[in-house]
Amino acid sequence: MRIRTKLLLILLALALPPLVAISFYALREGRLLGDELAAKAAVSYRHAAEQELALMVDLIGEDLNDNRRLMELSVALLAQESRAALTGPAAGEDAARTAEEFDAAGGLPPGLAPLPDYPVPATAQALSVSRPRGTTLAQGQAARLAGLLPTMDMLRAKLTDNMLWAYVALPDGLMASFPGHGRMPEGYDPRDRPWYTEALSRREAAWSILVDASTGRLTATVSTPVTAADGRLLGVAAIDAPLEAMLPESDLSRRWGEGVKALLVRRAETAGGQALEVIGTQNFLSTALTWNTPLAPEPFAAEDPAAADRLVAAIASKRPVQMPLGLGGQDFFAVFKPFPDTPAGLLVLVPREAVLRQADTAEASILARTQGMLAVVVAGSLLAVAGAVVLASLGSRAVTKPVTALCEAAGKLAQGDLDSRAPVSGRDELAHLAMTFNAMAPKLAERLRLKQDMLLAMEVQQNLLPSAPPSLPGLDVAGSTRFCDETGGDYFDFLTIEGDGQGGLDVIVGDATGHGIAAALFMATGRALLRGGRAGRADPAGLISLANALLCRDTMDSGRFLTLFYLRLAGGGLAPAGHLEWARAGHDPALVYDPASDTFGELMGPGLPLGVLPDYAYEGQSHPGLKPGQVLALGTDGIWEARNPSGEMYGKDRFRAVIRANAKAPAADILAAAHKDVADFQAGAPRDDDITLVIVKADVA
Repeated sequence: MRIRTKLLLILLALALPPLVAISFYALREGRLLGDELAAKAAVSYRHAAEQELALMVDLIGEDLNDNRRLMELSVALLAQESRAALTGPAAGEDAARTAEEFDAAGGLPPGLAPLPDYPVPATAQALSVSRPRGTTLAQGQAARLAGLLPTMDMLRAKLTDNMLWAYVALPDGLMASFPGHGRMPEGYDPRDRPWYTEALSRREAAWSILVDASTGRLTATVSTPVTAADGRLLGVAAIDAPLEAMLPESDLSRRWGEGVKALLVRRAETAGGQALEVIGTQNFLSTALTWNTPLAPEPFAAEDPAAADRLVAAIASKRPVQMPLGLGGQDFFAVFKPFPDTPAGLLVLVPREAVLRQADTAEASILARTQGMLAVVVAGSLLAVAGAVVLASLGSRAVTKPVTALCEAAGKLAQGDLDSRAPVSGRDELAHLAMTFNAMAPKLAERLRLKQDMLLAMEVQQNLLPSAPPSLPGLDVAGSTRFCDETGGDYFDFLTIEGDGQGGLDVIVGDATGHGIAAALFMATGRALLRGGRAGRADPAGLISLANALLCRDTMDSGRFLTLFYLRLAGGGLAPAGHLEWARAGHDPALVYDPASDTFGELMGPGLPLGVLPDYAYEGQSHPGLKPGQVLALGTDGIWEARNPSGEMYGKDRFRAVIRANAKAPAADILAAAHKDVADFQAGAPRDDDITLVIVKADVA
């Protein structure tokens, strides 16, 4: 490749990255701005749509409350007139017919004209009276109730479709209904009906949603007690309204499109607890826009049980609620408004796409404008790149010669000639590049020497570690150290006890502060002091006390320290003849796992790290020897403090799990499994600390 071409590439490498970075930044920020504006617009439109829907449902609820108040005023008037009729003289019997007379005539008794558009044969010319089976019709009371005919007829004219029946029931079971009709079910007793019991329980107007006894239709019934001036109960007055007549007409589909649903739901007791039932629906696709009520309540089959529970709670608390709801495989935005005094409410469902239609349109418009802006930015960036290429090509012609010299010098340096230098001429950037090159070569040589020194230090430190585990009767021992740099501050050692006669062994694990050359030197000093102190045959506590005193003389002012766990397998370390002795110098306790009981124990004990207080006296600890199958693990905190890419620590629970899972394997396999599990957990994350682990396993006989 020609030098001019190389220089062209160099110039492009210098010019293009900033240009590409700026272009990328502009594209990225433009896209983020567009996305942010689109998201905010979508949220704003969605919030406005939700508020509008909630307002419309509130208006429907207000219309329903108007109907409710009208019905309550009507039943209050009926109760007032009933009080006057029941405490005054009888008005006559001609206006009252028994329900049996209607049934016997197969519709209407002779002389009565039918009332059109009623679900059963009925007449507006007479009341019908009924009584529970086994009771006697009280003619005097029936005659008094007959005097309510003008009042009930007037209420029917005022309420029109909002009134199905008006009736008054007395405490003895006698009941007068208007319009007059038959078809009362077998065993019917008004005193057992919810409208009667609720009115007596509340002592005021009460609402009930129930199935009409004569027509089988769902009705909204308002009832109120009728009392004399002295508070004596005279009866209960009630008015039935067809459920669909109580609900106002409202075409939500004009605003929200097809798919809008309105449901009248109520809370019901089931074997599994409380659930919702649908007692009325409105079909907005129909031109009539009328409410439909099923012959029997239908279960509310929400796809999310939590959403149904939330609606049940809203009915119980009498509070409106807005929420997403899945129904019939479709996502809706639901607005629920409870009815006062009844365990029911109005649920309006609008398809999610209808609520989000405006938001999606606004979002798409903003994104389209953003894409147009980004296209302009891309075109400008490409033109700028093309211009940079042309300028770099022209500029390369003027600097061919110094570049050639620089390439020759670089070639020599690449072949190992660290004395190679490039000629420097002029004061331009190429001259500065040549000077930089000339300054780089000595530094490169210095770094190579430093690298060689580090490799030598690593070799020396590796030689300080045991090359192979000791061979002890009944014990399987393995240990290793993995540094995070070329050298580190972790340390382990195996020292046989001479003259023990039973295969005794000292196992030492230490961790100097930090890592690298300084930590390695500190570790080597501690190792030498411990090995030198063993000549006096001291116990572990005495050895580390001596090493601590000597170490503090040289390093106390440095702020460095060394944690250490000195374990002695006395008498072979196996139970019952042998036992464990140890002393801790601020190091994590050793773990002892017993597969027979699946339990972990810790070899605890007090002790400060070495190098903190020169006169500190360390305490020795002891424990029975290892039993067959038991595993002793002694490591540094680089294991459980290892972190994965998300910053989570490995922890001792995972370490114990590895020991438990591999307890039957040889010590070397347990060691390898622990290192592999830590590496898998880190998933390529940089290692921050050295890792040292020693495994001592008692062989199974």
